[in-house]
Amino acid sequence: MKNHMKLILIGMAIIMFASVSHAELPEIPKLYITTNGPQVNLYWDEVSGANNYTLIASNSNDGSLFGQFDLGTNTQVNTILPPGSGFFVSIRAGNTEGNSGFSLPRLLLVPSVPTEIPSVQQVIQNYARNVIFNTYIDLAEQTKLLRAAILELQLETTAKNLHQAQNAWRNARRPWEQSEAFLFGPAETLDLDPALDSWPINATDIQNIIDSTTPLTTETVSAFEPTLKGFHVIEYLLFGSKNNKAASELTAREMAYLISAATALSNDAQTLADAWNPNAGNFFSEFSKAGAGSTTYPSQVSAIQEMLEGIIGIADEVASGKLSKSLAEHDPSLLESQFSANSQTDFINNIRGIRNAYTGTYLLSEGPGLNALVKSINPALDEAISNQIEKTIATIYTIPQPLADSIISNPDSVQAAINEAKNLVALLIDQLLPLARSVR
Repeated sequence: MKNHMKLILIGMAIIMFASVSHAELPEIPKLYITTNGPQVNLYWDEVSGANNYTLIASNSNDGSLFGQFDLGTNTQVNTILPPGSGFFVSIRAGNTEGNSGFSLPRLLLVPSVPTEIPSVQQVIQNYARNVIFNTYIDLAEQTKLLRAAILELQLETTAKNLHQAQNAWRNARRPWEQSEAFLFGPAETLDLDPALDSWPINATDIQNIIDSTTPLTTETVSAFEPTLKGFHVIEYLLFGSKNNKAASELTAREMAYLISAATALSNDAQTLADAWNPNAGNFFSEFSKAGAGSTTYPSQVSAIQEMLEGIIGIADEVASGKLSKSLAEHDPSLLESQFSANSQTDFINNIRGIRNAYTGTYLLSEGPGLNALVKSINPALDEAISNQIEKTIATIYTIPQPLADSIISNPDSVQAAINEAKNLVALLIDQLLPLARSVR
């Protein structure tokens, strides 16, 4: 009897141990926010295996921690907040094994009576929040979708799935090309710009890797030099050298390269978003606190200067590099994103990035921008800048497609776009830059 009981107890212990050893950390909850004036409702999906939830809030102005709140098993919070207040809010789930990561921060803004002229600080903070952080969040999400589409392509290598992966690549290009209006901070210091988007690439070098026995894992591809990974390597593998890739042509080595390159791209995009995330690297706070505790930006003027150098830099790159070099040398192969015939869209998105930075908006997120400050001082200049941005976009758009053909057969239309981009550069340098240096 004793031996029988002993066996039962041992069996129970094994079962208990097995149940503990298979316990897992809970998934990250998905957070939702609704507002009705000052009344705010926060709610999140109930996570399997979670027995507590923790909410963290950071001030939307500068990314500083507002508070961390233990909510027990509740999956909803209703509260009233002061008009004009704003927070980044995240939620995590916990159980006996530990905590999930915090959810992607959601912006919670309680409407206030708008002021006619924003302060310089409001413009800087909105730029960091609505333009930069939102763009990088979008980039991280779009690159995840690109990776998922490539994984689907591996499972079923069909023309339909190749087309979906190609569209996912184009979708991910949009936030990246618009982000080129602010390639400072972590994009520069963490070398994420070249890792994500080095151009030109060398098709021979790529083919040598495919033909070699080099393991094409995420780790090895992540360690490659920039021209052997990133957007344009993925583009080359997905579209082929002449935008005519067939699904049946994709080899096992090419698929392995695609998956690892897409994973590395997604990881780098997430690193960039995390570097600005108030819950992570929080360069958001460093930029938002310009002139009020920031070591990188000792004055608000220095932050405004950074903003202007970013938009001037990409306007000049479109005018004097991306379009001019190919036209001057009568060589369509010099065009960035030539494999996908996405060059024209890339350049339009570069100028849209200038519009975002100038107006303080990204997609549906709006806020006070540089344009409000300029308009309060020189309405004619604000109108001239806004008109020139739109004129530049329109002129690039009117170049007959494909752009690569127009480099040879319709050079006047390409030159017209170059001229408008140069006009934008001149306007920004000659009139906006001096005005911004005097803003207080």
